[in-house]
Amino acid sequence: YQLLNFQLTDLWREEPKAKILIFSSFKPTLHYLKERLNKDGVDCELLHGSVKEPREEILRRFKEDPEKLVLLSSEVGSEGVDLQFSWIVVNYDLPWNPMKIEQRIGRVDRLGQQKKKVIVLNFVYEGTIDAMIYSRLFERLKLTERALGEFEGVLGDPIREMTNSLLNPHLTNEQKEQVVDQTAQAIENNK
Repeated sequence: YQLLNFQLTDLWREEPKAKILIFSSFKPTLHYLKERLNKDGVDCELLHGSVKEPREEILRRFKEDPEKLVLLSSEVGSEGVDLQFSWIVVNYDLPWNPMKIEQRIGRVDRLGQQKKKVIVLNFVYEGTIDAMIYSRLFERLKLTERALGEFEGVLGDPIREMTNSLLNPHLTNEQKEQVVDQTAQAIENNK
């Protein structure tokens, strides 16, 4: 908890009142963090499968109440939720499935995000099985990057251009398919 507290304090020093999402896969961990953060004067919302209050109400309070700076969430909050008013995600513990990490980050890194970049903090506890898995996943990603080149360099511009094109309301479905096909070809050529 001390490292989390240090990181949050540092983030709020740079951007006071920034809204922060903290994910954990474990309900007891979420309750522990809420208790500790509340003791330190940080007002939090809690979202997991056993919370009886409607998810929409919790999310509305988190968005609209300037004193609610942290949303503590299980995987329930990582799907089908738009939180682009926030730009900081903390993975207090990492799920073993990388797609779940992508879903968590996707809550803030989406169309409508005003910040140029989002911040993602991943907590990995040294000497645990999580650290070993994280290390292996990281090495696999590095191996893939060495084989294909940097992902942002290969995918970045073509995906951005495709997204902008697909937002044109005057395109027909056939034209949209052509844009996607052209983008796929451009990515292949870059590789």
